Amino acid sequence: MPLVTSGKEIEAFEKVILEFRNLTNEQAYVNVFSKRMMKPVPNRQGEFFGCDQRLDMLPTVTGLVNQLPRSAQVFDVGAGAGDVVDFALKDSPYGTIVNIEEPNSILVQAYINRLKNYPNLKNGFVYEGPIQDQRSPKEPQNLILAIHMIYHLTDFTQKAINPKKDLIDMINYLYGLLAPGGSLLIIYADLLPSEQHEAVCSLGYHYFKRMFPNEHFADNLKAIYQARNDLLGLNGSIATHLKEKYPSTNPTLRSERKESHFFSDSIADMAVLAMATELCPSNKEPFDPAKIEFCFEYLSHNPEKVFLQIEQENVPQKGMWRGSEPQILSVIVKN
Repeated sequence: MPLVTSGKEIEAFEKVILEFRNLTNEQAYVNVFSKRMMKPVPNRQGEFFGCDQRLDMLPTVTGLVNQLPRSAQVFDVGAGAGDVVDFALKDSPYGTIVNIEEPNSILVQAYINRLKNYPNLKNGFVYEGPIQDQRSPKEPQNLILAIHMIYHLTDFTQKAINPKKDLIDMINYLYGLLAPGGSLLIIYADLLPSEQHEAVCSLGYHYFKRMFPNEHFADNLKAIYQARNDLLGLNGSIATHLKEKYPSTNPTLRSERKESHFFSDSIADMAVLAMATELCPSNKEPFDPAKIEFCFEYLSHNPEKVFLQIEQENVPQKGMWRGSEPQILSVIVKN
């Protein structure tokens, strides 16, 4: 059943299009995350109005932080604005050095400013560039965080892609940076669509399938989604590949799936949240608001696909729109 969009929803859509009309992808990316997804709930540490992903991952992240030794080394790749500092790294042992890799210069500065609020944390190595450049701190790392950052490893616009190799190469690289006993945490949205269900950010697949029907973009995206689950999902094979690369170690993988969600004030804002993965690269090219327009139309006519509904539970997002955005939490340990 198509979702009837009210005059209020149309007004919200027009407002969103105006907001994003003259932005670069880099600026749009900030608006997606800082203004919506990661808008903090007052007086509730680690909770955000735009998603419950951080709340769902909190036990895993804090468990790893609690295992850190004094003066630990932490490497946050695809670090964003440092939200993980406020909800988890703030409890790190005194003298913990936080190293950062993040291509968005706006977010890098926000991260560095956050670190200044915690005297137990020190700012270490900083690189404003993609993980593919393989720039890293010299010291072995006790914990590496790769939280929702693997979405741009493979260029899906290219005809010949090998997403499994790209992901293995990145994980091999990061695993090699770990100290003995160190952990690599990779968290990503499970975007593989099915006939019955899909995530909000799966709309990227539908956008490229409809807008570029004669191109390979959509098929490539589905192959990328599948590669992530094959390597890092509940029965992922990445430990086997790591053992081949580092035979003197005994890598282990522990993965779990969380039925997480996005929340928004309007359907238009939910369409904005759909930009969080492949639809909004972090570069200075002009952002195309037609992507939001497509996602708004898709959500309005296919709400059941992402379980789009008004939140009824007694949570901070009660009364907001809720859409499905499941995530996989994968912990790789270097034994």
